[in-house]
This record gives sequence, structure tokens and C-alpha cells, in this order.
Amino acid sequence: MKTIKIIDIIFMLVILGFLSCEKADVMREDTIRQSLEGDQNVSITLENENKISFFKHEIDEVFILEESNCSNCSVLENIIAITGKELSEAEIFWALSKPEDVVPAFLQMNQVLGKTSSKPQGWARNQVQKYTKGFENPTPSPVIACKNSNFTSAIAGGFLGNPEFVKLDKKPLTYSSFTNDCNNLSDDMCQKGKRYRYSATFNNIKKWRGKICARSVQNSNNDHYLPNIICDSPPCTAYRGPVLYFEFKKDGVWKPIKVSIQQGIEIPANKTKAYSFYKNASKKRSYRIRVKNAMKLDEFDFMMDKAGTDSSGGSTGGGGSTQNEDVIPDYISINDNNRIIVDFTNAPDDIQTPRISIHRDALRSNDSMYHYFDNNGNIILPKNFCGIKIRKVDSFQWQDKNGNVVNNTVFNKVDDLYNYGEYNELYALEGIEFIGPLDNCRGANSNWFFKFPLTHSNSPTIFTKPLKLIIEGVSFDSEIIFLE
Repeated sequence: MKTIKIIDIIFMLVILGFLSCEKADVMREDTIRQSLEGDQNVSITLENENKISFFKHEIDEVFILEESNCSNCSVLENIIAITGKELSEAEIFWALSKPEDVVPAFLQMNQVLGKTSSKPQGWARNQVQKYTKGFENPTPSPVIACKNSNFTSAIAGGFLGNPEFVKLDKKPLTYSSFTNDCNNLSDDMCQKGKRYRYSATFNNIKKWRGKICARSVQNSNNDHYLPNIICDSPPCTAYRGPVLYFEFKKDGVWKPIKVSIQQGIEIPANKTKAYSFYKNASKKRSYRIRVKNAMKLDEFDFMMDKAGTDSSGGSTGGGGSTQNEDVIPDYISINDNNRIIVDFTNAPDDIQTPRISIHRDALRSNDSMYHYFDNNGNIILPKNFCGIKIRKVDSFQWQDKNGNVVNNTVFNKVDDLYNYGEYNELYALEGIEFIGPLDNCRGANSNWFFKFPLTHSNSPTIFTKPLKLIIEGVSFDSEIIFLE
């Protein structure tokens, strides 16, 4: 009996061993699969306190973001300077990580580290670090955000030409491109004063470089602390500082580069932060930087550079990178369904400007005054406009978010603009129009005016719920005019 029990025990142990090995293999396969799928990130913190993060946001695309506590100590700038060439994301990780750091799977998958095998891991750490005492703006100081000469001296990954976007010493109080955002925020957010938003976009590019210097000015005239915030032990206050976002467009929708920074990067009170970013894409994409929750005295410097591809597949940099690209605001899209749509129902919660879809033929009017294509066939829209007028279209109607037609004392519906009652064809030929706070409007007007006959009034248009304006019958005879 004892012999049988011993045999049984041995048999059970063998079976358990097989099961444990099989389970380990399954767990190992799951771990490998999880490491190769989905969004991933890894960060390196250097001795000078710079933090370099690598974010995988698409199958073969990586975004590098560096946070610094000084304006001229970017490692991403310095590593290109000492190598004299552009490095891949994997090569940058290899050069800056410690020998014991594991190279993440998402960097190994599509990028070859063989180029760096002749150099030990971490070879550039000591060479590229600069040690400074911080920023040049102790209070009080004439420097806004970062010192301009330091800020513009270099860019992550090296300049691709002359930097195409440089905005220095900007405050919401004095820079009109910052837009009052209180209509899109809770009442609590604006109880200490207006909150502002800002965005800057590069469309259809493969390489994106840039940096942002941001300072949250916290004082009694620029108070980011909000009282009466829900908490466990009232009364409570909460700091809500300016927030930075890095985004790309996919399937017509702006998305965060990485889920873990979807809520943005908040600048601490009375702190200055510099962010350098480096992005190579496998295909042309649109990218943007965005600021939310800024107050009137907060300080910013922005710089971006880009490159696309020319017709032969070669890289184009500097001022030439827009020659083969459409120039269209990010809230405007082009359609081929003979419609113009102004859609407030499909706009993100934090975006005041509606989504606008324009039929291509309206941009190619027979009237040369309103022709928005260049000699290469690219769409080039005006840089600044506050409204749109449309001539020679058939009809229009308003719809709610469920597609129900809205036709009431405020919002009108016309089935035939060429035979519109006592007006006959007046509004078909003269046009229907609206103006308002579009994202690239230089004016300070904060109201929407959808003029008669779009509405029954020429007073500001009040929306009690989000609606969609659909204009039908767009053709080559139609004319679209962008109003300044």
C-alpha cells in the first residue's frame, strides 16, 4: 500500500509539474502579448532632473516628451548636437538609459538597435546633461516664461529648416489667439476670472518637433485656487492651473498622444516648466498642441517645426514643407456630398467652434475671386476669418442631435432659396451667412450671428441645445466666401 501511495504521489507531482509549466508558458505568452499590444510608455529620469518619456500611441509610432526645470538643458537637443545626425526613438533610449534598464518591447519591435551596438547602453548620459539652477525668471523679472535667446537656440531632434511656428512672451491678457473658454467650463472654474484656451496645429506632416515653456503665475490677481470644491472635510479649495495637451488626428477626431496624459499636464502654481517633444510618423498626420484653463497673466513660449514628404518621397523641411499640403483649420473637413454642414452637436466638450464640413466644389467656384486652390491643387483657406457666406445653394434646415428637423420662432427652414416667398431668389443670389468666435478669428466677438433667413432674427443666436445646420445643393456654381 505504501508503494502504491508513493507512486501515486510521484504521478501527481509529475502532472502538477506539467500543469505548472503549461501555466507558466501561458502566463509568459500573455505577458509578451500584453507588452506588444496597446498603449505603452517608459520614462528615464536623469541626474539633472530631466524626465524623458517614450509613448507608444500607434502600432509603429513613438512620441518622445522631455520635461525640464530649465530652458536650455534639453537632453533631446543636446544629443543631436553631439551626434550630428537624427536618431531613432530606440537609439535615443539606448543612449540615455542605464545599462541595467530593459529596452521596452515597443521600441524593439520596429526599430533596429544594431546601429548602437558598438556603443554601450547609456553612452550619452553624461555627455548630454547640463546642470543649471532653473529658469531665468525669479519674481519680479522682465522675462516672460523662458528667456527668448535660450528658448529659440535649439529644438528637440534638431531644426528641420527655419522653425515655422514661433510665438514668444504670450499671455492670454495680451494675445488674442487665447480664447475665453468659460462657456465650455463649469461656473466654478471661472469664479476667480476668465479661463482661456489655445491651440496650434500642423496638418499633414511626418516629422513634428517643438517645445513649450509655461509658467503658472499664482497671485491674488491671477488666482487658480477654487473654493467650495467637494472634498471629505469642507471647506475645501483646489488648484486648477494651466494644462498642456499633445494630440494627433485619427479618423477625423483629435486624440491624446497617450492615454496616461489624456487629462493633460498641469503646470504647478508659480512654477515654470519646459517641454520638448520629438515625433516621427510612418505616414502623414495632423498634430497640435493645446492649452486649457490658463488665466490672464499666465506666461507661455511656443516653438514648432515640421517636415512632410515631397512628390518624389524625399523629406521637405523648413518653409518648404507646406508646398504640397492643404492649409485647412482642424475644425473644417472637406466632403463630396453637395452639402455644407455647421455642426454644434458633434463638437468636443472643450471646443467652442463647431465642426464645419464643406463641399469641395464650393471652394472651386467659377468666380476667380473665391477660388481656394493653389497651382498644385492644394486647398488653401484664409488664415483668419470670423464667418462664412454661401451663395447659390438650394435649401437649408436645422436638425437636433437626433436628426429631427428644428423649425420654430428662432430657427428657420427653407426648401427652395430660389423661390423663397416674397424674397424670390434674393437670398440664393446674395447669400446666407453667419459669423462668430471661430478658432482662427482675430475678432473679440463672443456671440454667434446666424443671420436671416438662417434664423428669424439678426440678433445674437442663442442655442438652448446643440444643433446642426445643413445647407443643400452645393455645386460648381456655388460660392463660399470667408468673412474677416
